[in-house]
Amino acid sequence: MFIIMISITCFIGTLPFLIPYYMLLTSQSKKIGCKLSIEHFIMVYIFVYYLTAVLSFTGIPSISDIVHNSSGVITSKGLNLSPYEVNLIPFLWITEGARPYIENILLFIPLGFMLPCIWKKYEVLWITVLSGITFSLAIELSQLFNRRITDIDDLLMNTIGALMGWVIFKLLKEHLSKLQDRASAQSTSMEKIPLLLDTEECFYMASAFAGMLFVFHPFLVPLLQLVFKIRINV
Repeated sequence: MFIIMISITCFIGTLPFLIPYYMLLTSQSKKIGCKLSIEHFIMVYIFVYYLTAVLSFTGIPSISDIVHNSSGVITSKGLNLSPYEVNLIPFLWITEGARPYIENILLFIPLGFMLPCIWKKYEVLWITVLSGITFSLAIELSQLFNRRITDIDDLLMNTIGALMGWVIFKLLKEHLSKLQDRASAQSTSMEKIPLLLDTEECFYMASAFAGMLFVFHPFLVPLLQLVFKIRINV
């Protein structure tokens, strides 16, 4: 129940970015006859909720951590990277158990599944895999600022998870074709797809990070701690 509460709060943190974007996107799309269905926005908001849940689970730093360099990763002599906080050797921790590897794979399966389901351009495998790598890499790099382990294994397992999600989508595509058609943007000409819609998924990923950095950590976490009289470590 607590995890659900945190993930919902993380999602709320994205609304200051999502609402203005939604208004601009709707306005621009209507001008060129590009129809955005209810199913599209339902799927999109499920997607954003998933992204914020991933970020809350993995634990990215606050904007204060980054600005004040609280981890001391940036010094006058360059980067101060502890060997205990950065691992570039694949499968270094495999002898300690497979659970973290499995969790990181499972964590990104929804990403690989939802991307092609909502945006047809992600039916191309390498585009989906690249998005998985980019999102995972952004998480790992951000963790340099909050003393969490930046691990190449996480990057590899997340990428495998996105790949598996894409494969699952492909296997179920015939059954999902109607949902995909309704969720995708409809236009009289594919050349008329507006820029805001063409880069929609990138904005949602950026909004998830921005919501965590600028809204969730500085405002919503203190509010939750005040209301529920508990300490929240995310």
